[in-house]
Amino acid sequence: MHCTEATHRLINFNNMATTLFDKIWERHVVNRREGYPDVLYIDRHFIHEVTSPQAFGGLRARGLPVFRTDRTSATADHNVPTKEQHLPIKEALSRFQVETLRKNCAEFGV
Repeated sequence: MHCTEATHRLINFNNMATTLFDKIWERHVVNRREGYPDVLYIDRHFIHEVTSPQAFGGLRARGLPVFRTDRTSATADHNVPTKEQHLPIKEALSRFQVETLRKNCAEFGV
C-alpha cells in the first residue's frame, strides 16, 4: 500500500461502521504487507519518568537523537504526590526517577 493511499482512505469492514480507533489507525499506516504487522507513523510521543530512562539509554547507546522533539511531550505523572506537590518528593526512588526524566529531557532537547 502506498503511504498517501493509507493516509486518505477509511476502512469499512463489511459495511459496518468504522470506529474512531480504526480511522486513526488507517490514517497512520505507512506500510502494510500481508503476514506482517502494519508499520505506523506515530505523530505524537508522550513519555514519563518510569520507562523513559530505558528509551533514552537506548538512544544514547546508539548515538541517536530523539526524533521530532517538537512532537514529544514529557510529564512526570507516576511519582509526583497528589498532595503537597510544592514540596520536594519524599520517596528517594520517586525523586530519582523524576530528576532522571528532567536530565534526559534537557540532554535530548525534549
